[in-house]
Amino acid sequence: MGDCRKCNTGLESIQMDEVPKLTVKGKDIGINELDSIMNDIRERNLPADAIGKALLDEVNRRDYVPPSMKEQYEIALLDEYRRRFG
Repeated sequence: MGDCRKCNTGLESIQMDEVPKLTVKGKDIGINELDSIMNDIRERNLPADAIGKALLDEVNRRDYVPPSMKEQYEIALLDEYRRRFG
């Protein structure tokens, strides 16, 4: 396959998607600043029962979370938080 110089389809024109992903109901969803959110919540030393809501609130400030999906996002965020920090 040759490069099309006019439309710039060479490999150097392909950019990797670097937005961290979260799996919500089996779909990968890009979450802006997910790593920062996770670290920020960890540094707050919140009680275990407040972590999910805090994660969801922070994600909701940076990204659109469909109201009908908030519970699923919170579950996925808590799963990711526990995977990272135990």
